[in-house]
Amino acid sequence: MTVLRWRRVEVSGGALLLGALLYYFDDQGLFLLSLLACTVHELGHYLAILALGGQVKLLRITCVGAEMRLSGRRTMGWAGQMLTALAGPLVNLAMGFAAVRLWGEEGWCFAGINFALGAFNLLPAGCLDGGRALSCLLMPLLGREGAARFLGILAIALAAGLLAGTLILLRSGSLNLTLPLLSAWLLAGSFPGKKGLHSKNSYGKIPWTQ
Repeated sequence: MTVLRWRRVEVSGGALLLGALLYYFDDQGLFLLSLLACTVHELGHYLAILALGGQVKLLRITCVGAEMRLSGRRTMGWAGQMLTALAGPLVNLAMGFAAVRLWGEEGWCFAGINFALGAFNLLPAGCLDGGRALSCLLMPLLGREGAARFLGILAIALAAGLLAGTLILLRSGSLNLTLPLLSAWLLAGSFPGKKGLHSKNSYGKIPWTQ
């Protein structure tokens, strides 16, 4: 359910509630830095879309990610979509190096958040930027369904790895709920249906808060 809408941006009630909870329980001051890193990430996608001839019709932010819907009148080819997918993580990596360079030790926290966000989004799962870029390489060879099937197998493998990590930590006496939640999120986001991530008129779901 959309609660806020400003021009081409929609924010759901779930996103607002999640943001409020994260801010309330944030006792290390990481929420605002993470929000800034995520904003820079999305800005990288947005600027790449504009530079490559696309047009963003709508940016929708929910509790599970952000989705950019593109105008069907100004479509981009597979190469343009691949570059757009990589733009967000690359901007995060550049921001991380810049934070260390400009702020020294004081910038390591912000740099770490950017490095983590960029690296995570480069994983080859269909709901992440790495999966989106890989699908753009595979679609001309395997077709839309073949590429989606291949990415689904990768998502299952990644989810299985996360669950294995959970079991290893559990055997060592540490309970970590983040890994199984990420595993479930990867599986759910990698099988969105026929009109999901691989539609030319929508630019997949990108994690908003990590």
